[in-house]
Amino acid sequence: MTAFDEETGQNIPELTEFGGWDVAVRFHEFRKQLKKPEAVRRLQRVSAEAILSRAREVLGSVSSPTEMKSANLAEAPPQAQGSEIDLDDTIENEPLALKKGDLRAADIWIRYREHRRQAVILSVDTSLSMTGEKLALTGVALAVVLLQFPNDPIGVVAFENEATVLKRPEERIRARDLIERFLGVPAQGYTHLEDGLKSALKLVRAVENTSRIRPSTVLLSDGKYTAGSDPSYLAHRFPHLVVLKMGRERASLSLCRELARKGGGAVREVPELESLPSAMYGVVKDLLRGFSRR
Repeated sequence: MTAFDEETGQNIPELTEFGGWDVAVRFHEFRKQLKKPEAVRRLQRVSAEAILSRAREVLGSVSSPTEMKSANLAEAPPQAQGSEIDLDDTIENEPLALKKGDLRAADIWIRYREHRRQAVILSVDTSLSMTGEKLALTGVALAVVLLQFPNDPIGVVAFENEATVLKRPEERIRARDLIERFLGVPAQGYTHLEDGLKSALKLVRAVENTSRIRPSTVLLSDGKYTAGSDPSYLAHRFPHLVVLKMGRERASLSLCRELARKGGGAVREVPELESLPSAMYGVVKDLLRGFSRR
């Protein structure tokens, strides 16, 4: 890693001893020692690139989900994939035009594949228990979703003392920019899980009001809360709620299971930090397969 020069305010020669991932893991430690905004931005950039690199390794090749649709030739999108004439629909919808041999574009029906949009809302614990390697690996998990669904409505909420919306579903930004925002969230002392779910639910409603997509919500948390009320009363309001339960703490597992059950989803236990990105990839694969929702 190239050291920052004095012009940009970098004054930590030890950084030259670390690779990009090591810097991402120690992001908050190094962040405290930087004074100038440009140096902080470069630190975020290096860390974000390392996190994205890890996410790409987890994903491998990215495949875009598609679904089969039918439309007449005049209304079908120009980018329709694998289109072919649907003779049955053409006969059924335009029998007279077909008999006369006077077919127009609007009379010819085709079947084609179109990108199947996927909406995902991520609600992420960024309290003090989420610093260091846990924060970096959580960043990789977020990046896995962002890279898999780059053009879909993805919302991101971070919560500690209170919830902060890092990305609204309709916002279009690069994955690296979102990871930099994520790294910039200060780690506070309390965990307001209730506020994190309330903010996620608002994004879910926003997606449902602007499209016919029913979003999936993924909660990344150890299941413990130190502020607010028991959030289980909110779970049934989600169309599909998946919980990635981090850590080996068993006392909080019952709450995670209750949230997932009421939210029509499932719990994935992630006892080891290193398996968090692959656990998120498992969630992504479920979504790509059209995981059933109530």
